[in-house]
Amino acid sequence: MQEGITLRSGTLVAGMILALVALAVPKARAQAAACRDEESMAQSMVQDVAASVDTIKKETESDFESKYHQKALTNKLTFAASAVDGAVQCLDKATGDSTAAARKDIESKLKSKLTDYRTELKAKTDPKAAKEFIATFDLPAAAATTTASK
Repeated sequence: MQEGITLRSGTLVAGMILALVALAVPKARAQAAACRDEESMAQSMVQDVAASVDTIKKETESDFESKYHQKALTNKLTFAASAVDGAVQCLDKATGDSTAAARKDIESKLKSKLTDYRTELKAKTDPKAAKEFIATFDLPAAAATTTASK
């Protein structure tokens, strides 16, 4: 009788382990899919920054000042860096996705670049210097969130 209880206990434990593994696999896949959403949002925000940079490069200094583009771009950089950070955090938690580490590295570098641009732009007190600095930004139109559209 005791042998039957031990066998049932072992089967029960094995069944519980199998159930936990089965539940964890879809969660990992769902996490990776959720990261795609985070990456897409980050890509969209970085593209908005890049479009603003292109506009600023083409406008006069007078327009740059009167339209408050330094302040507006500083805010866009803040939002974009935050969105990219969200993607980084998601990718940090993504298990079961073999590309997550490489994607996290790309996103981390982009976040650092955006944060540096924001910090330096915010420190500029001369609008002409700010506009000249913005002209040096290196942000592709199809942002560095390379795998977000795949």
